[in-house]
Amino acid sequence: MIDTMDDAQDGPAGGPTTLGALADEVEIISRVYERRFGVPRSDDWLVLKLHEEVGELTQAYLARSGRSRDRGAGAGAVDAAFRSELADVLAQLLLVARRFDVDLEAELERKWFRFRHLVEPQDEDGVRR
Repeated sequence: MIDTMDDAQDGPAGGPTTLGALADEVEIISRVYERRFGVPRSDDWLVLKLHEEVGELTQAYLARSGRSRDRGAGAGAVDAAFRSELADVLAQLLLVARRFDVDLEAELERKWFRFRHLVEPQDEDGVRR
C-alpha cells in the first residue's frame, strides 16, 4: 500500500495512514451525516456531492486568488476555507471510490506511477522531505 504521507505518520488506528484507512474513517463519519440529517447516501448522491464540493473548492480558490469577493473574510479565513474545501473534496472522492470498489492506490500505481522510470533528479527537487 502507498502511504499518503512520506513519513508514514500514525493514522486513526495508530498505524500508517493509507488511502484505505482514510476511506474507512470517512465512511464512518459519512454514515453519521446520513443518520443525523436523513440524507440517503445513494450512488448518485455521492457523485453529485463530490461535484458540489469541487464547486465549493473552486469558489474558495477564486476568493484566495483575489478573483472573487471574500465576503468580508480576512486572509486567514480565506486560506482556511480553501484548505477545508480541499479536505471535503478528498473525503468525498474517497467515499465515491469506496462505494464503487475502486482501489485508488492500485489505480495510482497503474495510471501515474508507471512513469517512475522517467523521473530525473530535477523532478524531485523540493518534493521529498
